[in-house]
Amino acid sequence: MTEGHPDVVRREFTRQAPTFTASGWAAAGLDWITEQVRPAPHEQVLETAAGAAHLGRALARHVAHVTAIDLTVAVLRQGKADAEEGGQRNLLFEVGDAAQLPYLDASFDVVICRLAVHHFSEPRHAIAEMVRVCRPPGRVVLVDMIADPRNIDPATREVRDRLERLRDPSHTRTLTVDELSELLVAAGGSITASEARPNPLPLGDWMERTATPPPARVEITTALERELDGGPETGLRPHRRDGELWLTHEWAAITAAPANR
Repeated sequence: MTEGHPDVVRREFTRQAPTFTASGWAAAGLDWITEQVRPAPHEQVLETAAGAAHLGRALARHVAHVTAIDLTVAVLRQGKADAEEGGQRNLLFEVGDAAQLPYLDASFDVVICRLAVHHFSEPRHAIAEMVRVCRPPGRVVLVDMIADPRNIDPATREVRDRLERLRDPSHTRTLTVDELSELLVAAGGSITASEARPNPLPLGDWMERTATPPPARVEITTALERELDGGPETGLRPHRRDGELWLTHEWAAITAAPANR
């Protein structure tokens, strides 16, 4: 039986669940994203494709309630255990598909998705669902890594996505800010804010968290080293820090208001 993309996502994130800790890449940027969200005490929040709900748990300290939904049971269990250990009681963890949210229209004040769009096979469906379940005058916030705004050459984008898939087969495509914004607008949202920031990552830790196979590690490392030596660009902005090889993802947080229904 042919493995579908949701099966690939479940397989990869079940394997990665133990790495979804409170430190390192999995917990990066939470304060910055919280600033973009501007949470309020009365608000009901949905984090879709939530993983272990690192962001949802950060927002839960500022809002009335957070619902975290994800395809993969293992990462939800990790997040639920961490929330309970931290004494957080205003979170609900649910299994479900971001492209078919099991909620009525206009159910949440804030709907957010962090670092998951590049795993969606059909991002337009998931983003349309985010807008659908957000009630005016709420906000939908997409946070994802983006194609390098300084070099969005199609060939470089394909190289980058191929390297990303070598590391994590559930990766589909890294979109630009314009492409993410267009999907929000097509779904009925109105863009109200857009912010970007670099997120440097040590290459070794980045690959270790997905248990990248040795042949893939060699290919990724070689491509980044060749770029540093003047070779073809990868879109991953490699650099060395204290003798260690690093890469840089550019993150964007794009906020949209749902249309009045």
